[in-house]
Amino acid sequence: MIPDREKTMMKKTFALSSFILLALFPAHSFAAHPFKTKHANAYGEGNVRFLLESAIEQEGGHRKNIGLPITEITYSLGKWSLIGVETEYKFLRHSEAVHSTSGMGDVKIYGRYSPFHFEFGHIGAQAGVKIPAAKDDKELGSGETDYEFTMIYSYLGKSVVTHLNFGVEVLGNPKHRSSNEAVATYSAVAVFPLSQALHYFAEIQGRSAKSVFGNKCFLRSGFIVPLGHGLELGFAGGAGLTNDSPDWEGRFGIYWTWQRSDEHGPGH
Repeated sequence: MIPDREKTMMKKTFALSSFILLALFPAHSFAAHPFKTKHANAYGEGNVRFLLESAIEQEGGHRKNIGLPITEITYSLGKWSLIGVETEYKFLRHSEAVHSTSGMGDVKIYGRYSPFHFEFGHIGAQAGVKIPAAKDDKELGSGETDYEFTMIYSYLGKSVVTHLNFGVEVLGNPKHRSSNEAVATYSAVAVFPLSQALHYFAEIQGRSAKSVFGNKCFLRSGFIVPLGHGLELGFAGGAGLTNDSPDWEGRFGIYWTWQRSDEHGPGH
C-alpha cells in the first residue's frame, strides 16, 4: 500500500508535469475525444461522429466502475452546430463487499451552437439533459434528471488549438428525491502533435459543490492516433486531485466521422 502522503505527492507531480506540457506544447489539430472538454465547432455539415469507448475507474479505493462500452453519436446540423446522444453499459464491482452489478446507464441528449466568431477565437454554448434511464436501485444511474449549460471558448489557430469550458449543472440529488442543486463546472485542454500519426493531450476537469456531489478535480492525459479516413484511436489515463474525485481512470476508444459532405469545421 502506498502511504497517503506519497500518493498526494505523486498526484501533484503528475499535475505539474502535465501543465508544463500543456503550456509549452499547444496543438494545431485536435479530436473531440478521448478528452472531455467541449469545443466550439462541428464535424462538417451533415456528417456523423461515432464514439465507442471502454473505461475503468476506481473510487474510494474499493469500487471499480467499468463502462463496456460507452457510446456516443453526434450529428452536425451545420458548420457550427450539432446534436448528440450518449449512454453506456456499466459494470460496477465493490471489492470490500464482493458485490457487482451491471446494466445500461442513464442517457444524455445535448445540443451545441457556436454563433460568435472572432480572430481570437470562437464562442459557443451547449445545453443538455440527462434522462434517468438506468435502474437507480442497481447504482447504475442517479434516478434523477440532470441539466447542463456550458459556455465554450475555442482558439483555432495555425499553431495552437485550445478549449476552455465554464458552466453549471443542475443535478438531482439521489439521496433526497425531488431535490436539485446547481454546481459549477470547468475544464481546459490542449493537444500537441508528436508526429502526424501521434498527438498528445493534457486536460483538467472539475466541479465545485458543497453537498453530496463534492468538489471534484481530475487531471487526464493521453494520446490520439489519427488513422485517416475519419478514423482515430485514443488512449488516456488520469488521477483525481481531491478527496471527492475518482482515484484513477484508464480509457481506450475508437472515434469515426462518417463524411456525408466534404465540408469540415475548422481544426480538422
